[in-house]
Amino acid sequence: MINKKILFCCSLFMLLFSCDVDDKVVDIPMKDGSGKIVIEGEITNEEGPYEIRVSRSVKVTSNEEIPVVTNAKVILSDNHGQTEELVYDPNDESYKTKNFTTAEGDTYTLSVTVDGKVYQSTSTMNKLVEIEKLEQEKDKLDNSTFVSVFFTDPAEKGNKYVLKGQKGELGATQYNVYSDDQLNGGTIGYPLYGKFNLNKNDTVFVELQSVDTPVYNYFRVLSNLGLGDSGDIATPANPPSNISNGALGYFSAHSVSGDYIIIQ
Repeated sequence: MINKKILFCCSLFMLLFSCDVDDKVVDIPMKDGSGKIVIEGEITNEEGPYEIRVSRSVKVTSNEEIPVVTNAKVILSDNHGQTEELVYDPNDESYKTKNFTTAEGDTYTLSVTVDGKVYQSTSTMNKLVEIEKLEQEKDKLDNSTFVSVFFTDPAEKGNKYVLKGQKGELGATQYNVYSDDQLNGGTIGYPLYGKFNLNKNDTVFVELQSVDTPVYNYFRVLSNLGLGDSGDIATPANPPSNISNGALGYFSAHSVSGDYIIIQ
């Protein structure tokens, strides 16, 4: 019988996991990246359509609306020769697929052309790791409520995850990351400590995303900067994007498992 390790991550543990990328300390300066192309999009093991958003960044201190790029050429392809040009939807201000299909283990390339400049990103969809259960727990220090996510990490090393928690369907969103670089395999119980308070009858939706290393690094630094908690991912700083040619943002091909819990 395989011995299962139950990992209860404390605040210090989470801090250690959010301060380095590939075991190196990250010092990300807050820069004025205004005017840069921002690309945000993901494809999953679930059925599409999939959405890619293209915009231009604004200053951190600016209150102006984020300018959406509506004339980009956006193409998705995979390692089997499948290719599709996405169509812009003005209602959602995003570029959407129509017939694009996905499969675990495949590698996907996103190409976005804006004003003659090409931005590219490649991401591999890892195997699905499912949420086994969600549990409501109490913080012993301040008696606040949080949710723990339980899942079984595969025996092979190198698995990385983004855990997305959302309060209600339109509420605040938080991102946590986990890597099995130090604690590999077995059952993981990961607490979603966040910036929103949970009360009785609140619904918390959780996604466990099995991501590749560049996407993991992006969200790791993003969460360390205290960004991405508003429900939409803003990119006023410079986390390590996996997109070429100086674009900000990220492109992720990942498998996802979702569940929800109602706070009692």
